[in-house]
Amino acid sequence: MQSFFRTGLVAMATVAFLAAADAPYMGKWKLNLAKSRLTGETLSIEKTPSGSLKYVTAEVSYDFKTDGKEYPTPRGATVTWKEEGPNTWTVTNRRNGQVTATFHLVVKENTLVVIAERKTPDAGIIKDSSKFTRESGGPGIVGKWKSTEVKAAAASMELAPNGSDGLTLKDLDFGVDCAAKFDGKDYPLTGPQAPSKTTLSFKKTGANSFEMTEKIEGKPVYVDAFSVSPDGKTLTDDGNPVSVKEPTKAVYDRE
Repeated sequence: MQSFFRTGLVAMATVAFLAAADAPYMGKWKLNLAKSRLTGETLSIEKTPSGSLKYVTAEVSYDFKTDGKEYPTPRGATVTWKEEGPNTWTVTNRRNGQVTATFHLVVKENTLVVIAERKTPDAGIIKDSSKFTRESGGPGIVGKWKSTEVKAAAASMELAPNGSDGLTLKDLDFGVDCAAKFDGKDYPLTGPQAPSKTTLSFKKTGANSFEMTEKIEGKPVYVDAFSVSPDGKTLTDDGNPVSVKEPTKAVYDRE
């Protein structure tokens, strides 16, 4: 899932009197790729002293080998890396033994292209692609990479009231939900494809905005700030990893 918008003192003063059902961010939303800025993420593939490789992002890291075997990841799933050629790899994610996503990686000089095929609960496939530019390292896939292009499907989500002071966030494409309160406590993700060991917490930051913190095994890894435009037609998610400054902006249109 991405320094956020803050409302004025007047809005902060009135937020306590707003019921969740009246909040302008409730509803169904669809990602507007043309208005969003999803690039800037960095990832690294490093060699380890044991002879394996380590995948590292601002949120997660895990060790692996390109031998087609399954290796554990921090969110309770497994990953398989298979080297298809000198500069081509297939990466397969599984949860509870079932394939959830397949990634095809190709390195050409200092460019890494990743084509993803993600499975939905109804056996559908959602495709997206990313392009990364090498910042250091090499040859091959070993090194530090920064995303410079993202072509993603127009994801949909729903924010629905959960009691008088909470919300339920629903990923409408992959069936992952989180029912929570605006109390800063950690709430689990649910659904057949929901990552384990991952929680979300929420707090209001204004009449038209709230903050969401993602944690893995209790450790904060990402913060998102959601804010609704004055006309109520646009929802903006300004996100940033906790460990580094890699801001993204996802803009959603009301459906």
